[in-house]
Amino acid sequence: MATSATALALPLLSEVAAAAGSDREAPTPARRLNFLFITADDMDASMPGFMGNRANITPNLDKLAQTSHRFVSTRSAVPICQPSREAMMTGMIPHRTGGIGFTPINGDVPTFTTILQDHGYFTAGIHKIQHMQPPGRFPWDFLRSGKDGNPLTWDDRNPVLIADHVEEAIAAARAQGKPFFINCNITDPHRPFYGSPEAIKQDNGQTGPYKIPREIGPEEVTVPPFLEDLPEVRVELAQYYNSVQRMDIAVGNILEKLSKSPEAANTLILFSSDHGMPFPFAKSTCLDSGTHTPVLIAWPEMGKAKSFDALTSNLDILPTVLDVLGIDTPDGVDGKSWLPIINGRTDSIRDYNFTYVATMYDGTNYPMRAIQDHRYLMMFSPWSDGNFSRGVIDSMHGLTFDAMVAAARDNPALSNRIKEYTHGVPLALYDLEQDAGQRINIIERQDMQVRVNEMKQGLLKHMRETKDPQLKNFELFLTGKAPVVAQRPKRYQHYDWIERRVH
Repeated sequence: MATSATALALPLLSEVAAAAGSDREAPTPARRLNFLFITADDMDASMPGFMGNRANITPNLDKLAQTSHRFVSTRSAVPICQPSREAMMTGMIPHRTGGIGFTPINGDVPTFTTILQDHGYFTAGIHKIQHMQPPGRFPWDFLRSGKDGNPLTWDDRNPVLIADHVEEAIAAARAQGKPFFINCNITDPHRPFYGSPEAIKQDNGQTGPYKIPREIGPEEVTVPPFLEDLPEVRVELAQYYNSVQRMDIAVGNILEKLSKSPEAANTLILFSSDHGMPFPFAKSTCLDSGTHTPVLIAWPEMGKAKSFDALTSNLDILPTVLDVLGIDTPDGVDGKSWLPIINGRTDSIRDYNFTYVATMYDGTNYPMRAIQDHRYLMMFSPWSDGNFSRGVIDSMHGLTFDAMVAAARDNPALSNRIKEYTHGVPLALYDLEQDAGQRINIIERQDMQVRVNEMKQGLLKHMRETKDPQLKNFELFLTGKAPVVAQRPKRYQHYDWIERRVH
């Protein structure tokens, strides 16, 4: 079992196929590909080496990237765990499935689980299963979730155990003579971060497999442009980097298990994060720092690995995988297959990405919508009325937000930025090329008005086409009237629906 991210040398997919040996079954054209879908929790696109990070914290992902297609401009439809995962598993916009927050999707929505089961697949869900609801839409044949198997407890972050569960699932599928779909969800680098007091308590004192070989220090991190370079911020970023390292060790262990399986040369592998990092001005917002995610996809005989910069969404994962597997995509799916892009067709490339936020972890309603292309991002926040203040959300936990608030007492510019975060801005436009930290709202700049109007109309058209529940609010705003945002009832609070179903 591999336990060191720096020591593990994973074979390339081509090498796995070549080394299959006489004790392994060679894939045949009539045999359907397996599908291994690995996700990380809250990992920003800037973390992996294949996306440009120089800290060498993801050697296993970087090895996989050498033989994978890399989609480097993918955005999560929702920058929040449960609705993002439900969006990936359905290929549909959240308000079209019901999965707008910590809520179940509607009972008639097809999912990866139901579609692939209908086509003879053995389906396995490993960890974070509570973030895919209701159970009837995710009827796993094999289930490993939470500590001691309890789906309501926080997922185990043991990188050895999670790989063992993948090995079990592969064996169970083979015992039934079925191709497998394994959805393996790694809890790292979600809060609490590696090295924080809460994480040490939660992760068995960070001993044994919970401990990483080399811990990154505060001086080794790169402070992203949307955060302040403060000592406490660097400390927490180092903890986050170390959580990413443990995630990568888990990826290495999982791929090692697969490489030793007879299924290695007959498996499609897809890796993605669910959204950006859980820091202020990122997770739970439609800012680019909340939605930009790394994606890798690889399958046998796919041809030369390439990097693609086309605007893509994690809604596209389902139709892309089904396309590769030779399975028809259900009607009503919003995502688009990437195979035309891979095959060089430019007519399938979208002009804009759209992202959505509705309810938070505690059920509070902070609706946001964003439209963005490669350079500009426009964000509409109807909840922002100048008075209503954002309550404490996941990204405000830990060291960073408190440190920024403290520093803002003697820094008027930072004080204004904190106010923008807590009270919102009704409509903002950011130039991602000139302002990567999305600090300067250029919505009123005279030279930007043509772009502003184009993006307003693009967002309006999309909201009308998708019957967006915030359409009326956007129309009110465009006519100079105040949007109206109702707060959700308590039943939408996190886990409440699940607990009622379980108990």
